Amino acid sequence: MTYNLLKFPNGVTGVDRKVDLRYILQEYQPDIFSVCELQDETGANTILDYCLQTQDNKYSAAVFEYNHSGYYQDLNNMLYYNNQKFDLVNQTYILTYLRDINRYTLKLLTPDHEENPIFIEVYVAHLKASSGEDNEDKRLDMVEDFIADLNSIPSDHFVIFTGDFNMYTSAEPAYQKIIDSQNPIIMKDPLLDSGIGNWDNSRDFEAQHTQSTHTVSENDYVGGGLDDRFDFIFLSENFFSSPDLSYSLNTYIPFGNNGNCFNKRINDTSCTGTFSLETRNHLYNMSDHLPITLELETTSTLAVEDFLSNPQIYINEGNPVGSFISFNGGIDTDTVLTIYDISGKQILKISHYIKNSTLSLETLKPGIYFAKFDTKNTTKLLRFIKS
Repeated sequence: MTYNLLKFPNGVTGVDRKVDLRYILQEYQPDIFSVCELQDETGANTILDYCLQTQDNKYSAAVFEYNHSGYYQDLNNMLYYNNQKFDLVNQTYILTYLRDINRYTLKLLTPDHEENPIFIEVYVAHLKASSGEDNEDKRLDMVEDFIADLNSIPSDHFVIFTGDFNMYTSAEPAYQKIIDSQNPIIMKDPLLDSGIGNWDNSRDFEAQHTQSTHTVSENDYVGGGLDDRFDFIFLSENFFSSPDLSYSLNTYIPFGNNGNCFNKRINDTSCTGTFSLETRNHLYNMSDHLPITLELETTSTLAVEDFLSNPQIYINEGNPVGSFISFNGGIDTDTVLTIYDISGKQILKISHYIKNSTLSLETLKPGIYFAKFDTKNTTKLLRFIKS
């Protein structure tokens, strides 16, 4: 997930947005979370300690750094990650005329990560805003600084280039430079051909728009309704060909955009669909941008805690399971049961699960899932397969 936080935490007068951000993050639970427009270290710590807080403390943060470029000291980038799946081995930054492009090197925590490491280079950028040829040239200048840095990346590393890029069309020089096949590492837009065109104020691209969640410009929110594709995640070419780490096709989504909210506020009651009104209300309060999310897959086993095979709890139906599942064994009377898919997305949550209670899995696709049992003092986790 990448998200422009709109000068978090104090950029919107009189609105405490940490509860909104916590709701959004608890709903999606990203393993890699990059942000733009973070004001200060207090905001950075609030995201880690409150918005991303979990019982098992599975999230860590990079070291917060103020912008070294230009003069925007209240518009900073940052990275958070799931420490059960990744280790942060390095961070640095690229100086530009305006804002830093921050670079974070993650290593996937596979069982053989010391002998056969899989590295992901995450670049987080906030390019120059506004339309016009002069601003397009300035965005291109910043992108060229990123491209130059790619010369230092080993060819077997995976690269993610993400953030608020403020581009209005795929014909813009900055976009064309990012996907140039002559670059040291070839980058791709995960939307491929469907992302080609003039996104600005075009209903043809309404499912791709990320800005603005508001129709009226007030209290630091930019208005105009949802009509621009400003936020991006670009992936290196090996994400589309490597068996070690790959992009899951058709998972690139502007989080909260149901594809029917053109020129409307994101929480307009007519914008119904996958994302609920409650979710869209939190997105409306949080920022004038929507987050971008996508899913990655690996064939490697990750270094997950031993409680994945918890002998105290068992599945009555055996494993794999079919259309129904129930659990028995060491389940307390006051147990919260949460089921996640393999990407970490929450599928189901029951506040008081009673042992042997049967749950329907008929709507779930075949695959690997996790059942997490939380009490006041313990967390127990079971992995199961839906056949």
